[in-house]
Amino acid sequence: MKKIILIVFSLMMLAACQQDEEKQSDQTATLPEQSETALSEETQAEEEKAEEEHAHDHHEHQAGPKYQTIVPQATCEKPVVIEFFAYQCPHCYNLEPSAEAWRAKNPDIEFRSVPTTLGNNMFGSLLLVHHAAKKLGVLEKTQHAIFERVHKEQKLFGSQQEAVEFLVAQGANKEEADKALSDQAAIEKALKDDYDLLVKYQVQSVPLVIVNHQYLTSVSAAGGNNEVFEIVDETLQLESSCNK
Repeated sequence: MKKIILIVFSLMMLAACQQDEEKQSDQTATLPEQSETALSEETQAEEEKAEEEHAHDHHEHQAGPKYQTIVPQATCEKPVVIEFFAYQCPHCYNLEPSAEAWRAKNPDIEFRSVPTTLGNNMFGSLLLVHHAAKKLGVLEKTQHAIFERVHKEQKLFGSQQEAVEFLVAQGANKEEADKALSDQAAIEKALKDDYDLLVKYQVQSVPLVIVNHQYLTSVSAAGGNNEVFEIVDETLQLESSCNK
């Protein structure tokens, strides 16, 4: 069975988990041989703990500024919203319904989903399937399905065949899905592009949303999941290099 090589330096996104860049560039990860890889009890416990910490963080910070103005690290010709997230992150999962609803109401605004493994290579296969789905044009449906697979079914991906079958269930052609998953060069480029953005904006926690490369908000800053996209709507109206 074919294995798919991923460049792991692109997966080590958070500063607390980052290693020396030269060491990262030489590491690789593959999809495991076993099928329907399940999340361990330890991983589930870590997710529950992260959710509790996030709830506490939300309570402490909701009275502060709703967003920050940051120095743009990229340019854009039209409005763009960038969401940094991790599929295994409980609060990212909780934010997803609000994100889906906003994307459906704003199809003309570019929405870029930037996933990270939070430095844990165990979740590398999720990024692989994410970028294959994007190339195949089925990311909207697939992103929701990956979240559900991780949080409800407690599964990852154990083989390329399993990943292909999953993408087919989201509407992709089987042969095209297999080809997309095998396109190492395209996947490496997509991972590097995401990594560059994470580094440029020094992303230290997720979920995080940046509007027009200039305005940054989060669930705790905005005051809730729905409030995040109220702030997105508000900051889209502010002056930036994307709407001059």
